[in-house]
Amino acid sequence: MYMTPRLLLLFTVLAVLAPLASAQAPTEPTSREPGIYELANLFKQADTVALVKIVAGDTEAYDVAIYKAQVITSFKGGPAGEPIYFGPYLGERLGWEYLLFLRNVPQTIAPKAASNAGYGTIHYSKIFDEGYTSMEVSYECVFDGKDIAQQCDYGVRVCTDYIRLPQSLPTFPPMTKETPFGCRRVRKAVFISLLDTMTNPRK
Repeated sequence: MYMTPRLLLLFTVLAVLAPLASAQAPTEPTSREPGIYELANLFKQADTVALVKIVAGDTEAYDVAIYKAQVITSFKGGPAGEPIYFGPYLGERLGWEYLLFLRNVPQTIAPKAASNAGYGTIHYSKIFDEGYTSMEVSYECVFDGKDIAQQCDYGVRVCTDYIRLPQSLPTFPPMTKETPFGCRRVRKAVFISLLDTMTNPRK
């Protein structure tokens, strides 16, 4: 088939631009399925395991959300009473307690603007497993017992579809019932006792 010089030039230009256009096209974001961990393995893989109280949060000074927390009880990592910085997920509640399983980030993170913005240049740790290693502590009336005093207690929210607990550990509701995102409550005192056993296996 005969092509005029103008038509030939047009096809040449299109042939050159087509690969460039497809290479620069934005890719669709992909959602990553969280891993499934036995609690004991999660404990081993974390650099820090601690019960903390979040005292501050910053979503402006850094490229990711960074929280400052006070360590109440340390099961692995730094000592109790020390401040720690962690991120990068939004939604953690200021003033609330959390049980955190964290991995250290080797590099420091600096504020985007002034050197003294936010908390300054800091070492921080990451919540991993798509956020499921941050476990909120709250007062709930969902536990077993004959009266309200027994049914209401502090509990830890554990998403048991991804964090596998020992079968002997009671969850509320029980594992036989469906729950949003597979998340259930475990009595805080019982969960902390279990982590304490992992910290000190000879106890």
